[in-house]
Amino acid sequence: MSDASAADLVELTPSENHHVAELNSDQPYVAGYHVEASDLYTRERVNATAITVSFPSTDTSYFPSDSWLGAGMFVQGQDSELGYVDYAYYTMTVIDSSGNLFLDLGLHQTRGSIPPLQTPNEELIYAYTWEVSGLDPATPVTLTAFWNRDGHLQYYFSTDSMNATLTSFEVSSLPNCESVIGKFYAGTAFAAGSFPLGHYVYFFQFGVISNEVIGDNHWSAQLAEPRILRNEWDTVETAFTTQGDISYLDEDWMWGGAPYVGVSAQYQENQFQGPYRVVFLHTGQTLPPGTILWESTKTSDVAMIPPTVFSQPLNFDTISVFVLELVLLVVVAVGVRRDSRPRKITTSRLSE
Repeated sequence: MSDASAADLVELTPSENHHVAELNSDQPYVAGYHVEASDLYTRERVNATAITVSFPSTDTSYFPSDSWLGAGMFVQGQDSELGYVDYAYYTMTVIDSSGNLFLDLGLHQTRGSIPPLQTPNEELIYAYTWEVSGLDPATPVTLTAFWNRDGHLQYYFSTDSMNATLTSFEVSSLPNCESVIGKFYAGTAFAAGSFPLGHYVYFFQFGVISNEVIGDNHWSAQLAEPRILRNEWDTVETAFTTQGDISYLDEDWMWGGAPYVGVSAQYQENQFQGPYRVVFLHTGQTLPPGTILWESTKTSDVAMIPPTVFSQPLNFDTISVFVLELVLLVVVAVGVRRDSRPRKITTSRLSE
């Protein structure tokens, strides 16, 4: 199924040494996600996604034995007939404790809960791995997943000096995937009813995951220019962050499953990186969910709900904060009457 090819000294060798990005597991995970509108209620279908990944300043001799670190894109798809069925696609560059470099891609099919008849379950539909030789881990690698007009999903790998097709196949021909939609989803949505009973879903995520916490300051993973293909390629103009314990791709399933404790980031808003670029690295400080990595004016102008409120697990404290904010907004907007005499009430625009 693979026709991977490379130029010059770079070689891609198929391998069974898979590095699977698991769901609802104990794998630590932190990522940015695509925001179409800052109220977090807008999603869309796109033809392809891409991300450029590298591991600058990484010394794997400090990694725990048999550990690996993956950086890439984690994208959701859906089913045209079964509303409780979704698809979780991952595409990663992976470096392991021996310093070996890999390309990993795979697909989980998830099934949501239907109380009281069905509990959530999922299965790994496919996993493919290539070991990469002749390439420095600090070299930027672009990963692309593309749906063509014939319904085939194609995976590409490229650098400044080479291009390679990893594999191409018809997902709908795979068992139990007959009604898969040949598109990826991007943007965000609110799942499982209204607040405070539900949570946000992040369709296009890009970040890092590993099979265990790699807790040292000798690694970094750079992710640059996350892109989506509409009629043409567009760079993700607004991106917030999420952690593995709330990295929902549908109502029930999360990428990884555990927050990446001790990992922070360099990004545009803190003036360490240029636009559309984030570097994750272990510093001992944990990146808060809802952090704005970068933001376009078209989304910042219409921002309505602070992303940090809905980017935390829902509990009494976050609900209380949200209710208090709503009360304060109502009080400010309506105003407080100075006396009980009937009078005309006027409203004014709130300053940002």
